[in-house]
Amino acid sequence: MWAWEQDFLEKLPRFPTAKTQRDVAGRHYLTKADLNALYFATYELERPRGWKQPLTVGHYWRAALVVFFNYGVDTGTIFKTAAFHEPILWRHICWLPEPPNGQGKESRYGWLYYRRVKTKKQFYRPMNRVVKVHLKSLRLDSVEPDQPVFDCGSSRPNAQFQRLCTLAGVKTKQDVETGEEKSWVLKDLRKTCATYYDEHMPESSIEILGHSVGGVTYRHYAHRDPLAFKAIMSLPQPTAFTALVHGFDGECPCCRRRFRQA
Repeated sequence: MWAWEQDFLEKLPRFPTAKTQRDVAGRHYLTKADLNALYFATYELERPRGWKQPLTVGHYWRAALVVFFNYGVDTGTIFKTAAFHEPILWRHICWLPEPPNGQGKESRYGWLYYRRVKTKKQFYRPMNRVVKVHLKSLRLDSVEPDQPVFDCGSSRPNAQFQRLCTLAGVKTKQDVETGEEKSWVLKDLRKTCATYYDEHMPESSIEILGHSVGGVTYRHYAHRDPLAFKAIMSLPQPTAFTALVHGFDGECPCCRRRFRQA
């Protein structure tokens, strides 16, 4: 206004165009029913061409879904598809209860180390029972410490994940603003993790997912490590994830029907 009154501007600038208010947010996370369907659909995954692993590709995907859900890790932390990715290796898993970094209390199921792809931030996370059982199911009699834990049998894990969604009958997500249907990607599992952690224990996802916070917010969350520990150890799991814990490996927990690729 002052610039216009002093003749520095010939006319006042236009106000920005009003945007339509979005009353309903789009759903960008998978429900537990979706996760259950995805878990059991891993038994239907085809054997990749040239697959030489003693375990089926479904074994790795089931464990990967569990780790994605419990820690919200990046795709490159699970499946190395680029040179700069640092996937979880067998030496990153500690089966002992003592914390590897010497900080915090003991975890009866052991610890998992990983690093974020974008920020390179390091994490030492306690394993709960479901995570430990699934990682142990991938451990062979002899493994190299520097060998990656996961193998999806493809250089395009997102394409394989979308194939898994098709097998599971998971509907595509819809953009509320445009109405466009989009396929689920592995990054959505990170959003799914944050959603269920905040539902289970508010504010816990900030530390678990490694979100950057600053100023007043950072001071408010300065002592959130114990919160993350408690949240990880008590997070309610999708029903399918507990099947292996109860000894149902390769068969339906309800009817004991054997799965095709078990």
